[in-house]
Amino acid sequence: MAEAAVEKVECGFCLLEEGLENPKCLPCGHVHCLLCLTRNVDVNDMIRCPWCREVFDVRVENLPSADVEDNFVSCDVCTKKGLKKVPAVIYCTVCRKLFCRKHDESHDDTNDDHQKMTISDYRIQAKRLERRVCPKHTAYPYIQGCKVCVQLFCMQCTSCTNLCVGDSPHHMVNLDDLIKELINIDDLLTTEDKMSAFFKHLSKTVSDFDNETEELLNILHTQRDEQLTEVRLKYEKLEEEFLASRKKTKDALDAYMEREVGTVLSQLSNSRMKIEAQLKRNNQVDLVEGFAEIENKIQRLISVEIPKLELCDFMSLKVKEERREIEAELVPAADMIISLDQGVTTPTLPKSLKLLQSVDVSDECLSVCTYEGNSYVGLDSGAGIDRIDESFSVSKSFVSVTKNVNGVAACTNQLYALVYVSDRNPRWVVNVYDLTGKQVTSWSHHDSGVRINKLAIVDDQVVVPDRHSKRLTIYSLTGEVIKHVSCPLLSNSNTAICAADRHCVVVSDYGSSQVFKLDLTTEKVIWTCKDVSQPQGVTCYRSKYILVTNRSSKTMIWILDLETGRQISMLEDATVRSDSRSFDLHVYKDMLIVPRCDEKKVLFYQLN
Repeated sequence: MAEAAVEKVECGFCLLEEGLENPKCLPCGHVHCLLCLTRNVDVNDMIRCPWCREVFDVRVENLPSADVEDNFVSCDVCTKKGLKKVPAVIYCTVCRKLFCRKHDESHDDTNDDHQKMTISDYRIQAKRLERRVCPKHTAYPYIQGCKVCVQLFCMQCTSCTNLCVGDSPHHMVNLDDLIKELINIDDLLTTEDKMSAFFKHLSKTVSDFDNETEELLNILHTQRDEQLTEVRLKYEKLEEEFLASRKKTKDALDAYMEREVGTVLSQLSNSRMKIEAQLKRNNQVDLVEGFAEIENKIQRLISVEIPKLELCDFMSLKVKEERREIEAELVPAADMIISLDQGVTTPTLPKSLKLLQSVDVSDECLSVCTYEGNSYVGLDSGAGIDRIDESFSVSKSFVSVTKNVNGVAACTNQLYALVYVSDRNPRWVVNVYDLTGKQVTSWSHHDSGVRINKLAIVDDQVVVPDRHSKRLTIYSLTGEVIKHVSCPLLSNSNTAICAADRHCVVVSDYGSSQVFKLDLTTEKVIWTCKDVSQPQGVTCYRSKYILVTNRSSKTMIWILDLETGRQISMLEDATVRSDSRSFDLHVYKDMLIVPRCDEKKVLFYQLN
């Protein structure tokens, strides 16, 4: 232990025993180089003493300078005998003396029941119990304190002190009790225990999530292998039937070729060779006199008939144009909410609307969207677009637009605005702005009338209803027309649209009082809902629900099932009543944003 005590005089980082560079003393009493301490803070954002492992959240420049000589602790017995620089290795709390190794052994022989502490702990305790004298009575240290006004007192102060707060006597306690009274870490320990339990619970949730991912992946692989095996067996059976059919036909061809055609061919070849031999061997006169017989033979040979071969019931192969889809698909999983108070829970449908904030905007508001925490509000009468940040502060006319902004949507750091231009040449235009409000590009959109219209971003494509042609026009993010999707349910009335997933949109049509879901790939209407009278705005919520608002004097929200269109419930804020319309709504996290057009307000609700 003596050797350990000597080592602790050196820097615990670079292990220099002599010539420490700018030595600094930690609160634990250990001395280290300034440069080493600075490097430790840069890496760990705190100081951990390599000797005692104590952690300190202090600034290096505020640490007191230290001399290695001052950090040396001598044995009290040896010092009393006149021996200097004999390092102490232990401190006896009963004898209140420091002992070197030799005197520690002799001390243990007679006082083995005494409680002792290491030199490191002694330094800490000595610093903690260092006597601080009263500045008024310099011969007396502080011994007590008032737990009400938190003043410190020495023995002299207690006899001549003033009254406490409210002219009441001081509530005196010793310094240890005062510290316990002032600094209570029980709540901190409770919070730490709660956080530790939450961390363990969260670790289990992560583990369960990983296990579920692995199980689902195994199911996917099993399904893939089973489907591939089934398809392979069907192909093998098809191949077997195909080859059997073709073999039967080929056998008939081979038999016909050998039995019919081959036999006749052989007869023709033999007869021809005999006639050629006669022509070469017989006398010319004999050939002339007997030509009739030879001619008749030739005629019989060339007039031979071969029976027809009819081939039927044999198979060819046709490849289907429509490929079979894989027998697995991605579907939304159950949502999870993770919080310190409730742990991991499954979110439930909102049951009420709690008004968080009502924000005044520049003019009548027609549409709203959010992007990176900011809400962008499309305004009527050429007021442009207002921006509302997360603290509900408004940047009025953030985007300057001289015409009516019917719809707004955001994607890839850009803001898309559907604008109706009502001049001598009425038309619809899509304007694109960056997040500073500067216009990037624009393009014209074909539509009719002056009724409210909207746009949506679906899988990095801009989808805008064309009510005149009863179709949806799909643009790229830069304005090129990708395709038109037939939409016969559109009427020439107020229309709203939102993305449902990567392939589908949900459209509300005010004129026909219906909300419907349309697949942009197959151009098929998946469902239609007529439960909402005069629907106005639509938005998707948690990838499972559709929220719909209508023309009402109060805020009323219908909740529809995204897969079926069935009405699940309805939310209402009866406290907000006025002859005002809501043409749009939007959800950001669990906050519902509803622009109230005629009131020139945007209402922010908490979905509870």
